Amino acid sequence: MDLAELLNDAEQRGYKSNFSVRDNRLHCEDTGATCKVDEARIVDTRSVDQGTDPGDDATIYLIEMQNGNRGYMLVSDSFHADPENASFIDALLKSG
Repeated sequence: MDLAELLNDAEQRGYKSNFSVRDNRLHCEDTGATCKVDEARIVDTRSVDQGTDPGDDATIYLIEMQNGNRGYMLVSDSFHADPENASFIDALLKSG
């Protein structure tokens, strides 16, 4: 699957909102809702590896907030990842 197919699959599964991290809180771009690490969970992950250019590699995380917001966060390869997003994802993965 390529990135467009992963995003389409996420939307069809009900994960339509784009999430990002601001000030160590998960932020839903569509609703403005925010939450801390302990108020969210990763439901699924999928990675894209195009093989030739590491800049094309990314992972999509499907995330649910306790308040019911469902969305996704795209994290690019380690060289280009936003450190704040990557740190939040790491904390979510550790919280299990």
